[in-house]
Amino acid sequence: MAFEKPDKDFETKMRIRMSSKDVFYAGGIVNGSRSITLMGDAATRLMIFSDGNEGRCLGFDNIRLYNSIFSGDYLEIIARVTGVEGNKKKIQCRTFKIAYNPNIPEYPTAIDVLEKPILCTEFVATYESAK
Repeated sequence: MAFEKPDKDFETKMRIRMSSKDVFYAGGIVNGSRSITLMGDAATRLMIFSDGNEGRCLGFDNIRLYNSIFSGDYLEIIARVTGVEGNKKKIQCRTFKIAYNPNIPEYPTAIDVLEKPILCTEFVATYESAK
């Protein structure tokens, strides 16, 4: 398949804070699959925005886990269309950590906002529109 650059720049963002319910491993680490699920939600939202329907995921070109995510982290998930071929779209999704819990016992809900977001997870997938 030869995907071409889209006519419009379609992008969507979601922000979410990880809670103790998202923890899977000791030390408050969130399972990487949680981030992938959230990126899939962002990609579905992008398909609705760009095509008017959810479409369906045909497959992943790659999935990469770069940095750990912990309970209390604030995430920004960005999905964007990078290529189009007919009713198929190449979608890139990235999860960035934008703030974290500094673990101060007397302030359990405190956060520190990062000056530069940290890339945690990324995927590139092909979606097909129902059009």
